[in-house]
Amino acid sequence: MPDRTDLSLSWLTCPEAATEELRAELTACWRDVANAGGAVGFAQQLPVTDDVVRPAVDDTLTGLGAGRLLVARRGGDLAGWLLLTTNADPVRAHWGRVTRVMTALSARGSGAGRALMTELARAAREDRGLDLLRLEVRGGTGYEAFYARFGWQVVGRWPGALAVAPDDRRDELLMSLTLTETHGAS
Repeated sequence: MPDRTDLSLSWLTCPEAATEELRAELTACWRDVANAGGAVGFAQQLPVTDDVVRPAVDDTLTGLGAGRLLVARRGGDLAGWLLLTTNADPVRAHWGRVTRVMTALSARGSGAGRALMTELARAAREDRGLDLLRLEVRGGTGYEAFYARFGWQVVGRWPGALAVAPDDRRDELLMSLTLTETHGAS
């Protein structure tokens, strides 16, 4: 099992902070996770190559004005990453959306996923002042059990919302994490 003590985390808040090396690492991670069956996009294009994934990485990094990219490294190698996007609209400013959660195949079982989720909740609450987080999960994968370990709850479902393949429609599970003790009910 990989050593969990050499894991480091860093937040990127602007596209200029992403070096060419990091862009290549994010591309390779996303490609590998997608090709291994991860629910991270490109479902109907599999297998994908760097030429397909790189523009999506570039788009993700270009949007960092409204988001922050959390990068996990183990021994200098990319171990995982996720994106937290917040809202400028005052009606929605109290919550953020989490996307692109993935760990490098070589980092599975290393604690990288746990570290990412723990730091995400801490930073969203303490640094960004958020009350809630939301994310969407592809049904039929069992990923909701991973998130449940960190307090996330399934709060809704969009039946058949995801066309993974022409003959494979999946529900999209809507999940939420409450970061504060009090928030208004509807």
